[in-house]
This record gives sequence, C-alpha cells and structure tokens, in this order.
Amino acid sequence: MSIADPPLTLTRDVERAGGDRRQLARQAARGDLRRVRPGAYAAASALSSLTPDGRYRLHVRAASESQSTRPIFSHHSAAVIWGLPILGSWPNTVHRLTERASGGRSHGDVVAHPTRLDRVEFVEVEGMLVTSLARTVVDLASVSSLTSGVVSADSALSRRRKGRIRSADIELAWEAAMPIKAHRRAASVVAFSTDKADTPAESVSRVNMHIAGFAPPRLQWPWFDYRGRIGESDFDWEEVDHIGEVDGKMKYLKDEYLKGREPGEIVYLEKIREDRLRALPKKVTRWGWDIAVNPQRLRAHLLNEGVPLRRR
Repeated sequence: MSIADPPLTLTRDVERAGGDRRQLARQAARGDLRRVRPGAYAAASALSSLTPDGRYRLHVRAASESQSTRPIFSHHSAAVIWGLPILGSWPNTVHRLTERASGGRSHGDVVAHPTRLDRVEFVEVEGMLVTSLARTVVDLASVSSLTSGVVSADSALSRRRKGRIRSADIELAWEAAMPIKAHRRAASVVAFSTDKADTPAESVSRVNMHIAGFAPPRLQWPWFDYRGRIGESDFDWEEVDHIGEVDGKMKYLKDEYLKGREPGEIVYLEKIREDRLRALPKKVTRWGWDIAVNPQRLRAHLLNEGVPLRRR
C-alpha cells in the first residue's frame, strides 16, 4: 500500500466478521468515517489531508478491494495509479476494461470499457491491475482534450520519470487499441508529445503556442557563459534571441524540485539564472499558469514580447 493511502474499512469485511453495517453508517453520521465509494469507508481525518490525486487514487483502490474479481483499471483510473497528471478534475467514476465478447456493462460508479483483452497489455502496480503506461496514455488521449492528452503523454515520456516509456511504445499501443473512438485525436496526441517537457505547465504552453500560431520553439536548450553551464530554458526561438520560461507552482512546492531547499532559495537561484541568461544577451519572457492555459492570453502576451508567429 502506498504511504499516501489511508486504510479502508469495507462493509463486506465488517459483516463477515459478524459486525453490523449500520455501525459504519453511524460512524459516518458522527463524522468519524467518510464514505469513499459504496461499501468502502476511511477515517475522515485521513481523507481531509489527501490531495485530489490521493482521494481519487483511494477511490480506485476501494473499487479494487471491493470487487470479487480483480478489475483491470484503465483511462483516468489507471492514470492516477501511474501518477500521470491530467487537466481539470478527476472523475467521480472508476474505469475498467471488460472483454468485448462478454458484454460487461457499467454499473454504479464503475464505467466499463469493452475491448479485446487479448490485445491489451496490463501490469500489476501496488496490488492493482492497470493498463500499461503506454496504453493508458492512448486511452486518455481518446477521451480527453488535445491539451490534457499531451500533458499526460509528455509526463509518461519525460526524461525525469523513472521507468519512462518511448514514443514508439505509445505508437504500438495506439495500433493495438484499434478500433478506438477518437483515434485521430489520439494519434495527434502521440505525434505532438515529447520527452522534453518537464512540467504540465510546459506541456500546456507548448500546445497553446501551437494553437495560437507561434513558430515552434526549441525545448530544453542548454546555455553557457564564462562561468560555465547556466542551465536549460523551457523554450527558445533562436531567430530572435528570445527565451521563454513558464513558472508553475511545482518547482516551488514539490520535493522533487525543491530537493531539500526552501522555496525562497529557489526564487533567488531563478533570479541569478535569469540574470545570466539576459547577459548572453538574450531576451527572457516569463509567464504563469493562468496565461499558459489560455491560448488567447498566451498569444497576446508572447506577441507583445516579440515572439514570432509561424511563417505561412
């Protein structure tokens, strides 16, 4: 069990031990327990400290432990187990694959996706069966917006991800999934994704730059000065000596980016880094998440800064 997952109390287990399910209902009414999904409860104090990712992950785990046969989780449910980001909120349903020939149906909070299971690669992750990382990316791309699909695909390909996959893996999963709805949109996600986006903010910015008509930037280009290596830029447009940097909250809050440092120290180091980039000399343009997610605002911001559009 993941450290982030609080213990679950299943109505089925209470009754098998001779208990009364009404006891759980009374504890929930007092506020001691909270229902995760039908037949599954967790301590209210533990749930209150979970992130949205953690709450949905627990929802999926509760569905896994409540089923008489082990389900194969897919789409958003597989994504949260793999730690893939999405845009927007997690669903209030659990997604699983069923054999197309058996006619498995959706019920309650479980959405069934009929398919040929002999063509699906799935693995066990922390006791749960989930579609492979590559197949999960394809399934998400078929039901998500282009932007959200790219966010998830970029994360699966990211050079920072332990156990990352390659574009060829996603292409093979896409072929194996046929026929799949919205297959052209899924193909567009596969074609546009990259291993050089380190954060969702970078992925969102890149998609919206494309939508807004900007020239494709270079990604993660290394820069040096007389003192040595400065670092890599999120984006740069070589023909105009222009560097673009998007500031998401993660680099100032998540441990994997902080690496034991305080947020204030990260801000200070970012300032030094930007000063060195400007001295190359390069123009440096920064923007935040609120601009990154809005193609119109991003277009206005970058045009005002002199970033070039694509040549016709």
